[in-house]
Order: sequence, then structure tokens, then C-alpha cells
Amino acid sequence: MLYSVKPLMRLLLLPLLLMASSLFAQSKKPDATPSKEVEQYLAEFQKIVKKKALYADSIDWAQLRKEVKEKSRGLRTIEEGRHVLDHILHTLRNAGDKHSFLIPKEEVATLTSPSYAGQQAESRYLGDGVGYLKVPEFTSMDASVGQTFSQGIQSQMEALQTKHTLTGWVVDLRQNTGGNMNPMIEGLKPLLGEGIYAYDISPRRAFMKEKPRYNWSGKEQQPRSGAAAPTPQQVAILIDSLTASSGEMVAIALMGRDNARVFGQPSAGYTTANQDFKLSDGAYLLLAAGYRMDRTRKPYLNRITPDVVVEYSPKDTPDKTIEAAQRWLRETK
Repeated sequence: MLYSVKPLMRLLLLPLLLMASSLFAQSKKPDATPSKEVEQYLAEFQKIVKKKALYADSIDWAQLRKEVKEKSRGLRTIEEGRHVLDHILHTLRNAGDKHSFLIPKEEVATLTSPSYAGQQAESRYLGDGVGYLKVPEFTSMDASVGQTFSQGIQSQMEALQTKHTLTGWVVDLRQNTGGNMNPMIEGLKPLLGEGIYAYDISPRRAFMKEKPRYNWSGKEQQPRSGAAAPTPQQVAILIDSLTASSGEMVAIALMGRDNARVFGQPSAGYTTANQDFKLSDGAYLLLAAGYRMDRTRKPYLNRITPDVVVEYSPKDTPDKTIEAAQRWLRETK
């Protein structure tokens, strides 16, 4: 049987044409212009980072803008643009920033809730006139929860001082990964004394390069004139590789005072001073905008190295770090 050539060729060409059409449709790029909402949100985010970030000068902004434009093609909602924000933060990471991060609006509600299931501070008497305080991370942003946390620390300190004559303290910040620094600082107020406990240095803000911080409620205010400082007590500060961010800030606040010494392992190295920015969708950007100096104006640009490095103790064995701190407190009474 003979077949006509033309119908046969049409049968062969039809699948090829359909395939080519499909490939062309898939290769078409989405609308190059994102929605106005997305465009404004990304512009807001980039403006904050460029103006405030500690490492902003290490970024190729022309290249980053090109990448943001490409990655935002066709986006219609802010939620769809999360990967673009991640890319900007990743670019900051590559420039040297290891501390900036975003809190999505969904998580903000949890952090500001008046209910808090996190750990509270612990205390006990170690003997030889030494009190022990374990200060854990604190992640709530709710004022009432923060007040309860700080009052808990002070109540435990008062209880120990009522029962025992204390000449020194062990403040254990090991595994304190950070969070909200202010309630920790407020709780430790009796050990910090009055006055400036640290400085935030913001190199990109020429009009305010040095910002002092004070020890009550984390607010900047002048110390009360003529107020007597508490009796100085020795303080042994314990840190490890999980002491990070606000945990490191608390250590720095204590380290600058007299009669203080640090024991343990080098900290995590998140010592940049983060500034929070509320974004238009309710999310928060916590941006590394500066670094911290202690009250003696010693800067901390990376990890905190202990005065006395102590190896980790295996589980269910005596805590060598606490033992080293106790020896120092006994020897320097």
C-alpha cells in the first residue's frame, strides 16, 4: 500500500511543533515587574541594610541590586519574596556579618506573648562564701515576662545573701545562646554596680560613634548622683562555645568591672551590637549595626577568650570549670 508523502510529513511535524511550543512557553520569563508592594518592601529592606549595617561598605551594591531585581521577577506578595530577603542576608554573611537575622511576623506574636515557657534562672550555695547563678537564654520580648525573669534572678540572689555571708559569685552563662539582653542585665544589676557597663560603637553613624549603656532596665540614662555603689564582690564568669549574642553581651558587661575573671571555653563570637527595625509587614530585622566595648572601652570584635581556659567535663563527672572558678575565688579572698 502506498502512502501520500504530504499527510505523513504533517503527522511527523505536528508532535515536533507541539513540543517546541511547550518548550517556548516554559522558557518564557514571568513578568519582569514585581508588584508595587513587593518592590517597596524590598527597597525598604535594602535601604536599612545599606544605611545601618556594620558591613554595608563591604557589599557590591550595584551587583546586589541586579540580583534582587532578577530574583523578584513576577513576585506578587511579600510572602513570596522571603527568598530574596534571605539572599540579601546571605550577601551580608559573605561580607563578614554572622549575626543579622530576620524574625518573620508569624514568630513576632510568639515572642511578644505574655506566656513564656523558657527556662528561669537557677541558684545555689557552693560553700566557702560563694553563691552560684545560672542565667539561661531569654527569648521573650514581652515587658511583663522580662520583669518576672529579672526579678527572679534578684530574688534568688537576695535569698542566698540572707542565708549566707557571700564574698563572691559564680555567674554561669554557658549554653546561654542569647535573646533579649535587658532582663538578664536588670537581674544582675547588684553585681554590675551603677553607671556605664558597656558602649555600643556604630562606625557608620558619624553623629553618634559611641553610645553608652547603663545597667537599669537596659535604658540609657544618667546614674543617680551621689548614689552609693554596692560592696564589690568577686565574680567568676563561666562561658563556653554556646555562649552567644546577648549571652556574650552579659559576659562583657560583667567582665569590665573590678574583681572579675572569665573561665571556660571561647564564646560563639556573636558580639556585634544588633539594632532592631520593624518592617512594614510586622516582621523585625535584627541588624548588626555596631560592636560592643566593655566599661573600660576594650572592644570585642569576635569571640570572648576566657582568662582561664578549662576543658569540657564529661557528663556525670565533676564540673572542672566551676572547680577552677571556686579555686580562684578562694585564693583571692
